Amino acid sequence: MKIGDKVSVLDDDLCGIVTLIKDNLVTFETSEGFSYQYPKSQLVCLTDELTNNINLHFLKDKEPIGTVHPKLNPKKPPVFDLHIDKLLKNHRHLSPGQKLSIQLKEVESILNRFKRQHYRELVLIHGQGKGILRKEIEKILRHKGFEYTDASYRLYGDGAILVLK
Repeated sequence: MKIGDKVSVLDDDLCGIVTLIKDNLVTFETSEGFSYQYPKSQLVCLTDELTNNINLHFLKDKEPIGTVHPKLNPKKPPVFDLHIDKLLKNHRHLSPGQKLSIQLKEVESILNRFKRQHYRELVLIHGQGKGILRKEIEKILRHKGFEYTDASYRLYGDGAILVLK
């Protein structure tokens, strides 16, 4: 495995191009521009010959999840934690604006997947703070035509939004 190789995550519908290899960790970028970091043992290198000869249609049936893994329970909606430390391991070098941009891109990605899934609702944990992330999430939800409300205070405090289809 080397920089520039196409890799896929084992047991996940996620692939991209390797941008950095450090020790046992591989960073790759997806076609949507998101960077993810996984141990080498959880990745498989995709050669042109391999991808041309394998029918990857089975990946379309899997629920796509990336760094933000939803907690799945048939009776409860999936929960996505948008805290920056859940999205990126190394974020200290980023400005607040860059962090917000990354979080909002993740929200867009989650909502795009949500439209294609069978769930009727999901929870976005934005956390407490100055309310900037929450306000931006609400703008996106209104723009995309989603209904939303506060998520359960008992479960999430006042730092989460319940999104409805």
